[in-house]
Amino acid sequence: MAKTIDRICEKYELKLRTGRMPGRVDGDREVQIAAYRRGAERAEALRSAVAAILDREGVPSIYWAYYYDFGRQLAKMRIKDWTLETLLLEARMQLEVWVARGLKRLVLEHVGLECFDLDLTGPLPSLAMSAGRS
Repeated sequence: MAKTIDRICEKYELKLRTGRMPGRVDGDREVQIAAYRRGAERAEALRSAVAAILDREGVPSIYWAYYYDFGRQLAKMRIKDWTLETLLLEARMQLEVWVARGLKRLVLEHVGLECFDLDLTGPLPSLAMSAGRS
């Protein structure tokens, strides 16, 4: 059964009203529900963008959850207050982690570029200072 964003948000609001979900300290449920809806919409936009890439690249659907998780990792990094250089370095390290787990490098690079405007191609820059630099 496919879930819509409206249905997901209705269930979240019901849990808030019945006390099964903790509410905000200030008690403003409308702000909390609106924030939840924005998060659900962002997650759905990311899921559909990654799904389009995976479908185009011919990735078997059994592996899609892993590629989605890579996209969620990049999304978490994207909202942090990092410089572009730091973001690229962290994203490239995550790419190496997911490649080591068996995912295709090219597909991960497409996810980074098309969903987050991050060019993850090329070698991982060295973190250590060279002997000639001080």
